[in-house]
Amino acid sequence: MDKIGLTKDAGWQYGIRRTVDLPLEEVWDYLFSTNGFKIWADQVQTDFSTFKKYSHIRTKWKMKDWDGAASLQLRVLSNSRTKKTTIALHIDQIKNELHRDQAKKYWTGVLAKIIEKLRSA
Repeated sequence: MDKIGLTKDAGWQYGIRRTVDLPLEEVWDYLFSTNGFKIWADQVQTDFSTFKKYSHIRTKWKMKDWDGAASLQLRVLSNSRTKKTTIALHIDQIKNELHRDQAKKYWTGVLAKIIEKLRSA
């Protein structure tokens, strides 16, 4: 039986998407504002390997008790038809199933906070 999140050659992975009824630029600007950055950038290496404004970033991330880092990709996607924006987060190279479960719990909570703040702004 296949295990959810286990890849053939890149370890474990996890992805989550959340959509808000706001323009892409507003969502991106909030994510990289002082208040937004505090919500999601804890334990994230801020020397991003990729930084494309209003599109995506790539970097490393790990929980405090992990002995190795996973790869994190954060994308902000606009839907011109619905005028909504999706925040898409993908983490791969996660060491094991326990770390995947920890990442899932952590990032589900982080995105819930971000969406709550964006909707109340």
